Amino acid sequence: MLSLITTYFAAIALAQNAETARVLGLFPHTGKSHQMVFDPLLRRLAERGHHVTVVSHFPVNNPPSNYTDVSLEGIAELGLETIDLAYFENPNKVLNYLGLDKILNQISEFLPLADMALDICSKLVKFAPLAEALKKEYDVVLVEEFNSDCMLGLAHVYGVKAPMVAMLSSNLMSWSPDRIGVSYNPSHVPIVSADYTEKMTFAQRLENTLLNVFYNTWYRYSIQLKEEAIIEKHFGTQIPDLQDLGKNITLMLVNVFHSLNGARPLLPGIVEVGGMHLDHTRKPIPSRFINESEHGVVLLSFGSLIKTASIPKHKEQIIVNALSKLKQRVIWKYESSGDEGT
Repeated sequence: MLSLITTYFAAIALAQNAETARVLGLFPHTGKSHQMVFDPLLRRLAERGHHVTVVSHFPVNNPPSNYTDVSLEGIAELGLETIDLAYFENPNKVLNYLGLDKILNQISEFLPLADMALDICSKLVKFAPLAEALKKEYDVVLVEEFNSDCMLGLAHVYGVKAPMVAMLSSNLMSWSPDRIGVSYNPSHVPIVSADYTEKMTFAQRLENTLLNVFYNTWYRYSIQLKEEAIIEKHFGTQIPDLQDLGKNITLMLVNVFHSLNGARPLLPGIVEVGGMHLDHTRKPIPSRFINESEHGVVLLSFGSLIKTASIPKHKEQIIVNALSKLKQRVIWKYESSGDEGT
């Protein structure tokens, strides 16, 4: 009898420690490299017993039984190897002399993101599987913060009440800090597209400030207001300003780390999670290759958006010649290469 009572109370104690959450992940962007940051966390949550529903363009392989994919495959072109490096082959000499080429390049990288966001939003409002997912009850919602707030608007339309956690595959966007009450002064905090540190010259601070103003204005008028119009037109009802819905975010997980990114003025609501995408399934680099390198190792990667094979061959040879002069050994992520391992 005593053993039965002991077993009963042990079962109750274990049950109290085995509570699981219902997690919804909303990832409308088509960039594979973005999703690669989020997937390990989502899978790990499911492996720990939480019920995870993920809306994305990239369904995972062999998901746990309590992991549900709502696939967006086919509604938009995926962001894989879509940037041709030949675009940067012939810079404008006048702009280069005036120092404006770098600024215009940064702007030109962002502008297509607006059309991409609006195109996907116009399809999401009519996507029945997403609607069904949003009608269910959740304990927390993970949503990507990048070039769209459409998911925030749709979550409001369908009455999602769970706390919102924003996930960023990069540093904070220019419009992110205000959402969670952080002062992000461009005079000493580089914007997401900058290639300099917090120790800026006057010209860099000026450039940083002007681009920060531009990005915020562009995001407001080219994306937020237009996404609001798309949602309101489809559902025939007015929704709160997406700028205000963005301020309902309670936590931001940012794919940076201060040892590499430098010091930033942050609040507890912003957590640096750089390296979160590194999981146990990664293929280790042979230890011999690293250990035998007296001066260390350099990793060269252009990411998933740039097709390395698009580099003109003479430029590729210039890169190879330059790398060959380094004391360090070099690991180059290169697609479609017949010289792998050399």
